[in-house]
Amino acid sequence: MEKFTKFFGRVIVNFHNTSQNLIRRPEAVIDEMEVVEILSNNFSDRDFPGYANVTITWSQLHQIISRNNREWRTALQNQKGIYLITDTRSGKQYVGSAYGKEMIWGRWQAYVFTGHGGNEALKKLPFEYIKQHFQYSILEIADGKSSDQYILERENWWKRALLMRTFGYNMN
Repeated sequence: MEKFTKFFGRVIVNFHNTSQNLIRRPEAVIDEMEVVEILSNNFSDRDFPGYANVTITWSQLHQIISRNNREWRTALQNQKGIYLITDTRSGKQYVGSAYGKEMIWGRWQAYVFTGHGGNEALKKLPFEYIKQHFQYSILEIADGKSSDQYILERENWWKRALLMRTFGYNMN
């Protein structure tokens, strides 16, 4: 509808297709949708803000990954680093590191697909909770030539500095 064009690319909704039909008409499912967030600008057009300025919700990360945003992908798949996941409801945090294939991009893909990325404490949380209450930030970056051992040492430093094993979701 023409009167809603200002919301195109800005409204994030939750919807669970419980029907066996793969295709459903919008008017048949509108009452099953929940508006979770209205972005201040069209997120699909958002440029990569620089490593020091990345703070995005799960919904935004999902949009970046699923649309294979070229600028974000280039920036994140070429950097090893330490990242922070914040539970915006409880305030608990998780510090993680990325140093494998596709580096931060590859690691964050795992969170989009599973919610927990293989982390034991995060596996205990419902995926829907993660989708609604998690945000992702970058604490520190290192170029792709940095050793994996260096990245793990920096991750452990951040865990100690932020008391993640005591107050956060980190168990190791």
